[in-house]
This record gives sequence, structure tokens and C-alpha cells, in this order.
Amino acid sequence: MKHAHESDRRSLFTRSIVFDFNLHTPYLNTGAPNHLKGYMLAAAAAVLWGFSGVVTKYLLRRQMRPDELLVFRTLIAAAILIVWLGLKSPQLLKVRRADILSLILLGVVGLTLNQGFYYLSLTMVSVGCSLLLQYLAPVHLMVYGVLSKTERMTGGKIVAAFTAICGCALMVLGQEGGISQISLAGTMCAIGSGLCFAFYTAYGKQVLKSYDPRTMITYAFLTSAVVWLTVRPPWKIDWASIDLSMWVFFIYLASVATILPFALYSASLRHLEASRTSLTSMLEPVVAASVAWSWLGERMEPAQIAGGAAVVGGVLLLQVESQMRAAKRRREGERESGRAGESETND
Repeated sequence: MKHAHESDRRSLFTRSIVFDFNLHTPYLNTGAPNHLKGYMLAAAAAVLWGFSGVVTKYLLRRQMRPDELLVFRTLIAAAILIVWLGLKSPQLLKVRRADILSLILLGVVGLTLNQGFYYLSLTMVSVGCSLLLQYLAPVHLMVYGVLSKTERMTGGKIVAAFTAICGCALMVLGQEGGISQISLAGTMCAIGSGLCFAFYTAYGKQVLKSYDPRTMITYAFLTSAVVWLTVRPPWKIDWASIDLSMWVFFIYLASVATILPFALYSASLRHLEASRTSLTSMLEPVVAASVAWSWLGERMEPAQIAGGAAVVGGVLLLQVESQMRAAKRRREGERESGRAGESETND
């Protein structure tokens, strides 16, 4: 087993996970899950995604086609990851032939369809409404987790999810137009995006049992880039309309707004249940609305501010509930150990 060099450990990403380059054995974190670290990683990803949404909206205002934007975003992200891993950790580019289809499936459903449905929904419904429906993903995950018996439904999860979703609803209803802008097709696309995001979270958690998060996102983005290049081939792109400033935004979207948040989000799955990670990422619309308010001049109404507070409250409630359950398990373990020690002493 090889360990990362000391210089690698200085980065945020390598401090979050333990590397194992032996790809023929299950890739598991050798340390115990750290719930606080998991929430911090997921929250950081949500903040970066929030900025990404505003930058994307800015580019769309400049008449950038959504499919062309996705071509540049996924292709540059895949290229950066492949070059980076090829130079630093070429072992991470190796995957078993039997797992290729699983990685392609993750890229097609978890990234391509997720982003495609989201962008398509934006052409028919408001951004806030689309985000609300997309961020029903934690509910999808909770239902799946209960049905598959991989998670337990707790009162804390239910209350936290309800609070966060109600907060998103307030943010939608509080904006101009609000719920009245909903169309059936747009609604279905937004819900489809949420289902695909839930799939990425749940299926990605299974993939991470065998592979490094960087390996997973590299092949997922490579798959997504190939699909979008098929949808929008290079010869159909209006290259003359792309200036230097747009290339800067493309690189930003591919690296800081795509690779980094997906890496942080994937790393958080090692410390949290899928539904908790997804629910924490619901901070994204709060960040996006705040940045749009200051940069794009989009006004936040009192109801939207209250909704943002409710989302933050739901996430905090989720974290408190998790910490309380962890503390309870520790106390129970200590009591069991104490009883075992007393039994051995009596014997």
C-alpha cells in the first residue's frame, strides 16, 4: 500500500481522505467517519456551486447556448483532471474493465442528464422554482435509503428535510413571478434533475468503495464531455462569439466551480450518509441568491431571506441531530465496555 507524499497532505482535498492506490482491493477510508468534516466538505461544495450558478447565469445573459456552455465546462474539467492525475498520480487513472460501465453510467445519469434536465428546466421555469424541485433530492435519497434498508429514517432527518424544503419554497414564492411561472414540462425536467442528482449521490457512494473520488469524477466528467460533444459538435459552435473573458469564465467554471466542489462533495460521502450530504448541499440556492443580489443586482425579498434562514436552520438541525446520535452511541458503547469489565472482574 502506498501513501501520498507529505506535500500532498497539505491540500484540502488530501487532508479529507486517505489514499490507497491498490485498485484491486476495496477503496475504503481507513479512519472512522468524521461527521463534522463531512458537513464542512458538503457545505464548501454548496458554496462553490452557488457561485457557479451565478456565473452560469451571467454567461447565459451574454447569449451563450446552454449546450455549448456544458461542452466547455465538462471538456475542460475532464482535461484538467486527466493531465493532473497523469502527472501526479497516474495510478488513479487505472480502472478495472468490469467497472467501466459503472463509471459511464454515473457520468451519463449523474452528470449529463442532471445538468441537461436542469438547463432545460431553466428555459421553462424560474431559476428558484427549478432549484426547489431539484433539491428534493434528499427526500428521494431518504425514501430510497429506507426502502433499500441502507439508512434509518429518524425524526431529525424528517424535520430537517421539511425545514430546508420549506425554506427553498419561501425563496421561490418570495421572488417576482414565483410559482406562477411553473410549466408541466419544466417541472418534470427539474424533478428529473433532482432524481439524477440523487442517483449521483447514492451510486457514487457505492463507486467510492472501490475508487478514489478523483478517479470517479474524472471518468464521470470524461463521459459527460463525450456526450455533450456529440450533442453539440465543435463545428457547430460559434467560435467568433467567444472572447478572452469568456475563456476565463470557462476555466473558472471547469476548475473552481466544477472539479473542486464535486471533489469536496464526493469526499463528504465518506463521512456522511447520502441523504445528509445531499441535504447539506441545499445551501447552494442560499449562496446563489446572495451572490446574485450583490453581483447581478437581483433583489432579495424578505420572504426569500427568511427562506434562506430556514435552509441554514435545516442544515444546522441535521448536524446537531447527527452529533447527538453519535454522542449517544459513544455513551452506550462506554456503558457496554464498563459492564464487560465488571463481568471479567467478578469472574
